[in-house]
Amino acid sequence: MKTIHDYLDSLFLSVPITPETKRAKEDLLAIMEDHYLELIHQGKSEHEAIGAVISEFGSVDELLQELNVSKEEPIDDWSDAITEDDAFDYWGTVRHFAFSLSLGIGFCIAAFAALMLFVSFYAELFGVMVMILFIAIGVGFIISSSLHFSGARKQLDDRPIKRDAKREAAQQLANYEKSFRIGLVLGIGACIFSIAPVLLSELIYYSVEFGIALFFLTVAVGVFFIIYVSIIRAGFAKLASETYFIRDEDHPGDRATRHKYGESAGRVTFFRTVYWPVILVVYMLWSFMFHAWAYSWVIFVIGGVLEDYFIGQTKAKK
Repeated sequence: MKTIHDYLDSLFLSVPITPETKRAKEDLLAIMEDHYLELIHQGKSEHEAIGAVISEFGSVDELLQELNVSKEEPIDDWSDAITEDDAFDYWGTVRHFAFSLSLGIGFCIAAFAALMLFVSFYAELFGVMVMILFIAIGVGFIISSSLHFSGARKQLDDRPIKRDAKREAAQQLANYEKSFRIGLVLGIGACIFSIAPVLLSELIYYSVEFGIALFFLTVAVGVFFIIYVSIIRAGFAKLASETYFIRDEDHPGDRATRHKYGESAGRVTFFRTVYWPVILVVYMLWSFMFHAWAYSWVIFVIGGVLEDYFIGQTKAKK
């Protein structure tokens, strides 16, 4: 349901706020929510229902014409907006990152499979060498793909997402739902099945080390599927649910912060800049002055609770 709320916010992002438009937005939200619940009752999955709702209620142009309201899209705010082409480029990068990261993690897990395989043939030294090689390959995939993906996300950071791009993202998310479920089932199934080779080593004539090697290899395959489909799905969901692209959820850009917190954006930015350094200083002073290292760490827990409260109150006021 949050996706529908966020998508409707994006539709009205450039619409002047008047009693008429606020009422129109509330009415449209009620219609969309009713249609969403109707589709859920018909057996649709959550993401299939969201995709269908957004596809059917993808434009507010006719509604605004009936209200005789013109859309205002300031050039300084929308000149760098994320288009459908940008979205497809981003999803291509997401797929490449998902494959490379999953493969890299798979190689790191498979490294232990290689070690145990050679141990079963009494070639421990060669097994260690192969294990180190596999880990080096896996870490190489992880680092290179992460750097490339980070650069792509940085280019999109704090840019508004056009309605067409959001609508396409919602449709892609709904279309990918089946593939996501299949990949998740295969991955979880492989992880569950991985224990079988170890258990069967007592019944079938092969060493326990060989069974452990098969265990790690099967886990590597399962983890690959789980991570791969999860990252791709998250790539679609990110553009479908956000109004501004946020690279780091803990540190959104200036425009995203203003959109989320309104007039309180400056206070939120200041709070996030100074809050945790102050907490750290208080922790160090308290610990040194009262020798309270055993329990002074509680200040970080209290600090997290207070931060959530402050941010929550700020959102509520907005």
